[in-house]
Amino acid sequence: MSRPRARVRRRAFATLVVLWTIALTAVVLVATQAAAWRDAGAGRQAVAEVRARWAARAGLEAMVAALAAATLDPQSAGGLVVLDDLAEVAEGTLWMASYGVSHDTAQGPVVGPSDAHSRPNVNLLNEEELMTLPGMTPDIAQAIMDWTDPDDDARESGAESGHYLSSRRFPYAPRNAPMRSIAELELVAGVTPQMVRGEDWNLNGLLDPEEDDGPVSWPPDDADGVLSAGWSGLLTSVSASGGLGRSGEERLDLASAEDDEIAEVAGLSLAQAQAIAAYAAQEGATMAELLRTDPASLPGQEASASPTVRGAAASPEPLTNEQLAALFDECSIGPPAAAGPGRLNVNTCPPEVFEYLPSIDPAVADAIMFEREARRSAGGFASVIDLLEIPSMSRARLADLVELLDVTSNVYCVTSRGRDHSTGLEVELVAVVDRSSLPIVIQDLRTP
Repeated sequence: MSRPRARVRRRAFATLVVLWTIALTAVVLVATQAAAWRDAGAGRQAVAEVRARWAARAGLEAMVAALAAATLDPQSAGGLVVLDDLAEVAEGTLWMASYGVSHDTAQGPVVGPSDAHSRPNVNLLNEEELMTLPGMTPDIAQAIMDWTDPDDDARESGAESGHYLSSRRFPYAPRNAPMRSIAELELVAGVTPQMVRGEDWNLNGLLDPEEDDGPVSWPPDDADGVLSAGWSGLLTSVSASGGLGRSGEERLDLASAEDDEIAEVAGLSLAQAQAIAAYAAQEGATMAELLRTDPASLPGQEASASPTVRGAAASPEPLTNEQLAALFDECSIGPPAAAGPGRLNVNTCPPEVFEYLPSIDPAVADAIMFEREARRSAGGFASVIDLLEIPSMSRARLADLVELLDVTSNVYCVTSRGRDHSTGLEVELVAVVDRSSLPIVIQDLRTP
């Protein structure tokens, strides 16, 4: 009887071993399968992120291509045409992904990039203009002026290197040059991130979910569905002057060009061209003076050769509006390399922006907006000289504004979101696109 029992025990043990082996194998298989699923999921996530990222990049490249086309082959219509062209290609679909370029304003979302020239450039503002900003104080305004001016002499309530090097845990010096980004304002004495960013904590120009949920998450917001972007929604630091002429050609430098070149480009008589060339060669010459003063009275005439000897009329006639438009659209005084902070584009700026520019009379601001709406079907103002058609706008008055206002833009802020269709995953790219020179430059490319 012992042998049968022994065989039974051996069989039971063998069965147990087999069952244990099967169970262990099953556990190993399940674990292997789970790991494989995790790896596959991670792989799918990685592929989805790549698709979304390249879709976002496709949106950015669409903006660059449209801007290049508008720069190389400009149309005769007004300055609003470029934004319309950009909006047409701001959304697109790729294989298993899509992109969208948009930004938020106080009036709601807008398809297409944000025009940097639709806001005043902080590097051009004086203390009086800075004081119009919400939350601004005299000491902060003077500190901002000290930060951007070239010297190290502090204003009465301002701050220069002595303050930043002695009162900071991590000392630094002011730039003493134009600011390169709006976030740089946060380095100025007295300025807080809340002043600069408002609800737009990542400075992407969009109202993100965490920026519209009240006290649930940072940053603080009023959950009203409207982006309140602080100073970043009112100012810019990246707009740039200069750029190609309205024809798409390099601007003619009046200070170095030949008389006959000036006459041909601007449709001038030789006498007018000679007078303008002589003036442009003077130190401190500005385009605005061409609005204030007739060619015959421009400084520098005594330094030029006699017009009669050079075959021109003795007294150059006054410039027509058409001639002035050609001069401002196609010429400059000084080479393009001298370009600085950009002017405000009256074609794209919101009406309320004039509240922060005390130098522009409210009646003039209203007249500009009224005339712009009247020209909307034609694309807005085509030349800054078109502003002379506004009632009460004289050449002398425009001369005071022409260093601040323009009708075209060189720099656009692009926020492009790419979306993977299979997972819904999104990737966002934020960039500054500058067409003031060719090839077009993508600046400050980042993922918030």
